[in-house]
Amino acid sequence: MKYPIGIQTFEEVISGDYVYVDKTALVYQLIQTGKYYFISRPRRFGKSLLTTTLESYFQGRKDLFKGLAIEQLENEWTEHPIFHLDFSGDPYVEENTLNSVINDFLVEQEELYGKRESETTFGLRFAGVVRRAYEKTGQKAVILIDEYDKPLTDVMDNLELKERNRVTLQGLYGILKKADKYIRFAFLTGVTRYGKLGIFSAANNPEDISMSDDYSSICGITEEELHSYFDDEVQAFADKLSVGKDELYLRLKRKFNGYRFSINGESVYNPYSLLGSLKSKILENKWFATGTPSFLALMLKNNIFELSKLEDGLNATAESMSSFGNDEDNLTAALYQSGYLTIKDFDGREYYHLGFPNEEVKDGFVRYLMKEFSGRDRSELDGDIKNLRDMIEADDVEGFMTQIQMIMGQIPFENKEPDMIELHFRNMIYLMIRSTGHEVTLERPVLGGRIDIFFETEKCAYIIECKRNLSAKEALAQIDEKRYDKKISAPDKKRVKIGVNLSTEDRNIVEWVIQSL
Repeated sequence: MKYPIGIQTFEEVISGDYVYVDKTALVYQLIQTGKYYFISRPRRFGKSLLTTTLESYFQGRKDLFKGLAIEQLENEWTEHPIFHLDFSGDPYVEENTLNSVINDFLVEQEELYGKRESETTFGLRFAGVVRRAYEKTGQKAVILIDEYDKPLTDVMDNLELKERNRVTLQGLYGILKKADKYIRFAFLTGVTRYGKLGIFSAANNPEDISMSDDYSSICGITEEELHSYFDDEVQAFADKLSVGKDELYLRLKRKFNGYRFSINGESVYNPYSLLGSLKSKILENKWFATGTPSFLALMLKNNIFELSKLEDGLNATAESMSSFGNDEDNLTAALYQSGYLTIKDFDGREYYHLGFPNEEVKDGFVRYLMKEFSGRDRSELDGDIKNLRDMIEADDVEGFMTQIQMIMGQIPFENKEPDMIELHFRNMIYLMIRSTGHEVTLERPVLGGRIDIFFETEKCAYIIECKRNLSAKEALAQIDEKRYDKKISAPDKKRVKIGVNLSTEDRNIVEWVIQSL
């Protein structure tokens, strides 16, 4: 089987005899029921493949759809002039990059359809070629814009350039209104939604299908599709791992499934990670290896919050989930739209409960945050985390506390406020222990109080109390006073109490006291 990994063009997938999971029934439904659409999906989720599938359809390429669902649904196969503008390839951090990309696109179209001297703006030039394409071919145009938001998300930390790019895009997307009578269909994709920034104020607002039940699986691979298209490949993978096929299906589901883009829609697999693992026959975190959006890295550094809360998930309204770009401090929206959180439940009225979609994201996100928050080289950090893991698994308490102190001593604390130093410290403790593969809870509620830090190994349950600029003995005394060790459920495990003194001056642990029961 040939896997279309890294191939984003429908024509190349079909002509190259790569496996294609048939989404053409949904494509046909989309085409027949509306005119202007927008969809938001995380990176590497097949947005470009979907866009080029639409492109091939509107080119009248019936030959490419042989054997697919749409072949039985469509009879006409009319060729339309296509205007496909892809913003995914360039970084837009330089002042003139966006203008150069748009100008190059329009020059190419003007060579085909001509130009008038009075068309001096991008909006006028775009509307002009669309109108002349209709006059030349007798068919209305199709507008396809891939990663429409990238010129904005690339420059989130440069507000002046972002505003210039916004105004430029607003003028360009005005084509949807200026040339409406010459347009048959328009489709835009992106990671984020900037609906309230006025980008489409000069346009006919496209219908947002990002959270539509009808199109929840138009990108990604469903459980049924995995079994239907890849059953033999899963069997071969299972044989290599010497496990049963049913067991491997469960592992794949835990690892890569769980993305849910509407409350009643099917959950889907990340296609990039799933296909990559089926090809290599290794359960790898391939999605994370492709990088994290620059805007998310920037937000995570600028918005310090209790990271452990992500373990239990966050609550949000549909409006707040889609408001990133309008409210750039909305980390919940950024995490959801980027694919790091997904819909887990809905209260039936207003609030969605969001959580990590699967093990790949949950584990990979922690490792990513550890690198970003520590500011250290990946190879050096990996060595330190491995040492910490070995000591924790050996229940070498003195050893792993010393290792935590050593790692913490190499981390820059940019904020000098005592409360922020303590919060940063707690986040780093969480990330360090979580990076070793152990579940860890901050502020674990128990009767009469909250345990600062709690985690378990096979043999021990660890209760850690941190005091800021106070002695470790005072921290240990609080554990005894609150009787935390009596209020946890850890049958047949040794309880280990650790009192810690965090110095805001040294920005590190300066002492600890250990007591085992």
